[in-house]
Amino acid sequence: MNIKDIWLNYSERIAEIELFQRAVKSASSAELKALLQYAENEGAYPELKGVRLSSHNMTFRDARSGQVSSYHYRTMSADDRESEALFRKNRQYQWLLAEAYEEFEDYLFKVYAYCGLNDANFWPLCDYGNIKLSERDKLDFNWHLQQANKKKGAPKSILETFRKSFPQLQYIESKNYFDVNLEFAIVLIEKLRHLIVHNCGRTISIEDFTDLVAKEAGVFNNGKILIGHKQLVEQFFGKDKYRNLIALLEIPINSDPSFRTYVCRFGMLIEFLMSYSHLLYEMVNIYIKPTKA
Repeated sequence: MNIKDIWLNYSERIAEIELFQRAVKSASSAELKALLQYAENEGAYPELKGVRLSSHNMTFRDARSGQVSSYHYRTMSADDRESEALFRKNRQYQWLLAEAYEEFEDYLFKVYAYCGLNDANFWPLCDYGNIKLSERDKLDFNWHLQQANKKKGAPKSILETFRKSFPQLQYIESKNYFDVNLEFAIVLIEKLRHLIVHNCGRTISIEDFTDLVAKEAGVFNNGKILIGHKQLVEQFFGKDKYRNLIALLEIPINSDPSFRTYVCRFGMLIEFLMSYSHLLYEMVNIYIKPTKA
């Protein structure tokens, strides 16, 4: 497998995720539009005020008798339905972000495998395991990919190797178009993914979460974090009672109802991943000369 194929395959997978996100956004917009219309009708027809839109009874069967038992009952108003629709949309965005980060990690392993395959001096000897040096030239891409996935401390250790081997990478991580520390941004996405998968997208403390990201990214200087790093983290969490919840929904940036514009928080994180991934693709093309297909 060559580096272009690795990049194109990864790009296609992220494109599929973005298309899914756009479908979620479209479906959610249609649902919210219908709820808005109902709310407007409430104003025109007072008899609709307070009418429940739906009722839900949740049941299970008793393991011994098979008798049906109800464990929860809920009725939902238009306001309830709107809140639920937004929460569900956010949850879908969260899972799509988690999937995108996992694709990014797979991409890192493949790029690392490609570098090891084509440059005998790129990997430290410990990455080769228990093989003889005379056997190294016979090893193919799949073998290198299996070993890359076994690398201790990966993916962080893989990124550290890239930084040591690609002199431009570390500079661009800190000086770039986004005016964001990209190493910090990648660690942030990794930790967001962990919260999404393991804790329903919530943290106990956003302050502790920010400290964790800063320490992992190496920017926790004597217990101090730059205000820009704090602001980057905070914009991907909610406000007030949702302060500790990962919030990826679009943020309106004007109040003109005829032409609403938004900042897409999900899209910002995907752009960080794609820009960083493409940067690695460029670095490999500069520093690694292909010797094997």
